[in-house]
Amino acid sequence: MSNIPQRTIFPENHYYVPEDAWSQSAYTVLRAGKAITARDHRIQRDSYRGQDIMFCTAGRGYVQTEGKTLSVGRNEMVWIANEAPHAHWPDETDPWTVLFVRIDGPACAIMRRKVFNTGPTLAAIPISKEIVAWFERLFAVLRTRADNVDLALNHLVAELMHLIAAPMAEAGESRLPTPLRAILSEMRLQPERPWHAEELTTVSGLSAAQTRRLFQKHLQISPRRWLIRERIMMAQKLLLEGDGPIGDIAERCGFCDVYHLSREFKRSTGTSPRAWRASEGS
Repeated sequence: MSNIPQRTIFPENHYYVPEDAWSQSAYTVLRAGKAITARDHRIQRDSYRGQDIMFCTAGRGYVQTEGKTLSVGRNEMVWIANEAPHAHWPDETDPWTVLFVRIDGPACAIMRRKVFNTGPTLAAIPISKEIVAWFERLFAVLRTRADNVDLALNHLVAELMHLIAAPMAEAGESRLPTPLRAILSEMRLQPERPWHAEELTTVSGLSAAQTRRLFQKHLQISPRRWLIRERIMMAQKLLLEGDGPIGDIAERCGFCDVYHLSREFKRSTGTSPRAWRASEGS
């Protein structure tokens, strides 16, 4: 108890202001450091720029984010949704020590959901030394600020996403549930098929409603939109492998007609199949 500081101590505390508009196209770090917290250290905000990610190295703390209160202990990492009301504070009897980083970039909330799906944004880190080593590299980059600092920070944020996500599934295994993996495998084999709800039920043993929920929870997309994306990729392959009529390609990929393909293709790629073929094939 006597080792608890009266005021929060920051042995490491770094700020960075990226180049203008950099965070619209790539990821960066706005702040990072280490905090040994006092009992009364509490942060509460309605919203804030970026996304705060905290790794507990000792003690315990609590985080309110996305309407949930999460208890965070040693070797656990928590991601705070800064775009919504949030707060964090230490356990009064065992205040936490944390390594923290505030990232910013295009659609951070989408990346957060990609890492955690719809579950709590809390991850146990079994190999904590890898996270600690990552923070040490980050601090070194922020301390020296070499000419390539923006590119280095973007690379480090990508590394962190893998470090957080990797322990959430057993080594070598998919993070997706078995029924969803079975559906995706079958649909990828024949994306041109209509894949009605009854067919998906036969593959997975789940109801249509359960299937939709799985897609939304783990992939943040509906089965129909996922299938159209697979068909677009199939169409891209066929467009470059030969010079067949686009109408034939539309039929082979399961689209109603060439207009259906063109509409969905432009929605996904920003251009028409004909223009895409000409630009990619040149």
